[in-house]
Amino acid sequence: MRRLAVLLILTISLLGMVSVTRAQEETATPAPPDNDTTQAVFAIATQIAAQAEEASKEFDRATNFLSVFEAIGLIVAVLSGLITVLAVVGGVVGFRGLGAAQAELETTRERVEAELGESRRRFDSEMQQRRDELEVIRGQLERGAAEQRESAARSNLAQSLLTLGERQYRSQDFSGALDTYRRALELDPNSLITHYRLGYVYTQSGNLEQAQHHLTRALEIENNFAPALAALGYVYRRIGEKMPQGIEREKTLNKAESLLLEGLSISPKLVDDDDESWWGSLGGLYRRRNQVDEAINAYERAGEITPKSSYAFSNLALLYVQKKDKAAMLNSYQRVEQLAWGEVQADVDNYWAYADLLTARLALGKVKEAEEVFQSVLEIAPADSPYVFESLLDTLNRLAAALGETDSAHLGSFIERLQMRVPAKEGGAN
Repeated sequence: MRRLAVLLILTISLLGMVSVTRAQEETATPAPPDNDTTQAVFAIATQIAAQAEEASKEFDRATNFLSVFEAIGLIVAVLSGLITVLAVVGGVVGFRGLGAAQAELETTRERVEAELGESRRRFDSEMQQRRDELEVIRGQLERGAAEQRESAARSNLAQSLLTLGERQYRSQDFSGALDTYRRALELDPNSLITHYRLGYVYTQSGNLEQAQHHLTRALEIENNFAPALAALGYVYRRIGEKMPQGIEREKTLNKAESLLLEGLSISPKLVDDDDESWWGSLGGLYRRRNQVDEAINAYERAGEITPKSSYAFSNLALLYVQKKDKAAMLNSYQRVEQLAWGEVQADVDNYWAYADLLTARLALGKVKEAEEVFQSVLEIAPADSPYVFESLLDTLNRLAAALGETDSAHLGSFIERLQMRVPAKEGGAN
């Protein structure tokens, strides 16, 4: 009976384990083993061990009654049941652990794939953004390089035109020089030198409004550009000399003086585009204000800077007369004649040198030689400059007054012929 009981217990245990296994297989989603399950398995194992011990006791008793073969069969049956039970228990635990691990692995894989996909999308987006930025920069660099090449080409052409304009001016072609400088300004609108050159030539052409505009623009580009300061001062001097006596005239002449002095303080040896010292223009301003000593000092400074030019000494000669020093005047005119003669030999188109040579010879009473020079003066006078004859006429009238009525009789015919070239008198150039 006991043997049957043992077999019954083993059978029941085996059926229980199989039921548990089937229940797990029917579960849709395996769950990881928990503490309750583990405790149940250990309980079953303990129970099996107790049953095995009991079976062993039964075997000992059975050996007294059963044959050797019956005992061996019982042992085999018990061991088979134990092995089956242990296999089922191990399978249950292993299956449930493996399912949990697979589920966790699948979850991790899906999360990693999602993160990798998002990183890839961000990377692709950033790379496209960088490519777009690089394309914009490349376009900007290409446009900048093209603009620099075009600007350099325009600047080179403008520089060539400046050289041409300077040659035109020196050959007394004022209108041609203005056209050339305007073309240069179109190529390089912010050229300091072009604005200055335009202002200077417009001054010599008598267009003081345009001269003022371009010289002011030059000073906006560089406010301490000495040539433009002095040239603008001379423009204001010319404007002031045309104004009637009064406060506005004095204010304008004061402004002219200030600009000339500012330019000369920056560059004391500054000369204009005719290679004459700007101290001479300041001396002319003082002379018209009847500031004789200041005028003499200014012209003497000009003579020191340009000792081979007759311009300063010609003006000094007439100032000496105002100081009642006729001998000094004649001595100065002798020097003027020598210097002017050298200048016209070096440059046959130098109108101002011819004008000084004419004045010196008339002052020294050399009428015949003066007549030859007078014809040259008429021939080479710049057609585009309205005041060259006016300036010379003003000088001869002052010389006549200095020499007196008796000694100036020979000046009459020269003055009359010049007067025919001057329909309306304006401010002089010196």
